[in-house]
Amino acid sequence: MKNLLKIISLVGLVLIAGCATRKEIVSFKNDSFYIRAQIDSLRAEQRRLRAAIAKLTTLTEQSTEANNRLRADIQVQLNQLAEQSQILNDRLEETGRRISNLPSKLRLTAPAISPGADTTNNGSRGVDSSQVKTAIRRRLDEAQRLYDSAYQDFVKGQYALAQQGFAQYLQLLPESDLADNAQYWIGECNYSQKKYNEAVQAFQIVITQYPAGEKVPAAMLKMSYAQIALGKTQAARENLEALIKRFPQTNEASLARSRLQELKR
Repeated sequence: MKNLLKIISLVGLVLIAGCATRKEIVSFKNDSFYIRAQIDSLRAEQRRLRAAIAKLTTLTEQSTEANNRLRADIQVQLNQLAEQSQILNDRLEETGRRISNLPSKLRLTAPAISPGADTTNNGSRGVDSSQVKTAIRRRLDEAQRLYDSAYQDFVKGQYALAQQGFAQYLQLLPESDLADNAQYWIGECNYSQKKYNEAVQAFQIVITQYPAGEKVPAAMLKMSYAQIALGKTQAARENLEALIKRFPQTNEASLARSRLQELKR
């Protein structure tokens, strides 16, 4: 631009002076061509730079999108690993509990024996105490087999069959020490089949009917997972916060904190 102004100024001076020579006019034309060539070159360079910037912008956007996808995929995998870890932890606890309870696998308070059925044979109305004990033992053994079979079905991934077995166990022994476990595994069966509404209901029963049970933290955690799957994020968040508050030192609380962080993103 400076050169152009310079030429215009010179042309003006020459015209004013009215004495421009042919040689000077040729020189002015050459300068003009040179400047136009420079301007064209600059414009071409501008176009090249703009194209480069546009390409770089596109690459950056694609890279950001790819990074976001990668981050999301990794987070999903982490969540899946956390859930699998939780399931394995539950199984480990279940196995440990069953081993520690051997040989008395079940603890059920014997039903009250009516006076007429006391330990002594009371004529035609009385029931022999040994018969009562035998009946109780048979009932306990049957329930234990049901529970064990249902648990094995769950481990094999036969969730519908496992759920049926745990439900039958609860019908036989709704007040036993294993009742909350059976109810919890019913929730797990539903969750594994992506029946999230049914899973929420099953886990809620664990929390409300067995508030002192050892499965309450796990039930609260998995109920939150099911709520998230249902899109009930706020309910899940409140449930996770309640879990952390009630059981701050548990493994379930650690998983709840991680899931809350994820929900904030």
